[in-house]
Amino acid sequence: MKLLKIYLRYYPPGIALNYLKRNVEETKMIDLFDMTSNSDLQALTKKIASSEPLITQDIYPQVIEILEKLQKKLKEPVKTKFYLFKTLQTHILPLTNVSFDKSGKRCITGSYDRTCRIWNVESGDEEKVLKGHENVVFSVAYNYPKCDRILTGSFDKTARIWNPTSANCLTTLWGHTAEIVAAEFNPNQGEQVVTCSMDNTARVFSAETSQEILLLGDHRAEVISARFNKDGNLLLTASFDGTAMIWDSRMKGSASVIRGHDAELSNAIWNFQCSLIATSSLDRTAKIWDARKLDYFQAIANHKDEVLDITFNCTGSRLATGSADCTAKVWDVTGNFELVTIMAGHTDEVSKVTFSPPGGLLLTASADKTARIWNSATGLCTQTLAGHDGEVFSCSFNYSGDAIITASKDNTCKIWR
Repeated sequence: MKLLKIYLRYYPPGIALNYLKRNVEETKMIDLFDMTSNSDLQALTKKIASSEPLITQDIYPQVIEILEKLQKKLKEPVKTKFYLFKTLQTHILPLTNVSFDKSGKRCITGSYDRTCRIWNVESGDEEKVLKGHENVVFSVAYNYPKCDRILTGSFDKTARIWNPTSANCLTTLWGHTAEIVAAEFNPNQGEQVVTCSMDNTARVFSAETSQEILLLGDHRAEVISARFNKDGNLLLTASFDGTAMIWDSRMKGSASVIRGHDAELSNAIWNFQCSLIATSSLDRTAKIWDARKLDYFQAIANHKDEVLDITFNCTGSRLATGSADCTAKVWDVTGNFELVTIMAGHTDEVSKVTFSPPGGLLLTASADKTARIWNSATGLCTQTLAGHDGEVFSCSFNYSGDAIITASKDNTCKIWR
């Protein structure tokens, strides 16, 4: 094996080794979750090298230089105040979903007007309009980290893959018999996508040939989310039938079923390591499951009303929940699953929760027409992002954590920096 290049990953902290093995390029990730701003980099490099033969003594200086960049990032102060930078007058009909690209320089929006639009975040200008769907464009997604393809899912029962530079539709994915409500690229194999639908199924397609590879058809009600694990060989689906399922795309057989909720699921997600699964439900709870032992849940998070969203921080040590009871909560999942803090202040349901990339902040979107930024450790609200005239249904940080997008039913998006 020959080491070719070392790449840096900020969130969560880690490095990627690009190497040549039998004349084939491969990449290996090394997670550095325990690295801090005070870590001894010489000692850390030796520790990495002790279990990684690609890190030889002659490249120690190169490794230490890369780790210094990562450590410098960890030392940067957490940005807690954002100002309104741009308001994007996006669509003439209501928005459905939004997403930044990895650079944060562009974002995409889906809408009831049957289009997906690409926006220049710096100028606020519309760059491209992706036209072709015959009904609502409900789901929009980039193929991270390249972001050279866009995937849209529509109520017209199809998904489409687009070239964002030319705005050309590269392929149309057929097979569903009802509305598509979510879709994403395989993070490890970008030539695959998964779609989920109100027809009670999820489907895996080849992005190159548009052929259906796998039908996930064991749910008994609408499938509202489907997510690949980081290796790209497992899929986690959530359904209104009250269950989640794990599917192995290599086996093409039946799934492992996660049962325990008493009502429809609102979400199901992996932590970064894919060792834990979190599910949220309209039964007012979120539950944590060990991905290797699905017979019973490991812990439970309670709210006074429906749990509408869940998210892990980048290292998977904390879970945030958002609820129709107007609160968000943060939970420590590393030990006995303890409640860290409660974010109380919204006057209507909290429909979206997301951590900042470093994890020090929690961003919430609410039907009270605001988004809020909270200290994820203390629960204190550091800023209210006000100005929308309708419900704020989506919000997210860009990859570097220095910009925020909020999307509202007033048909606008706001960029905060």
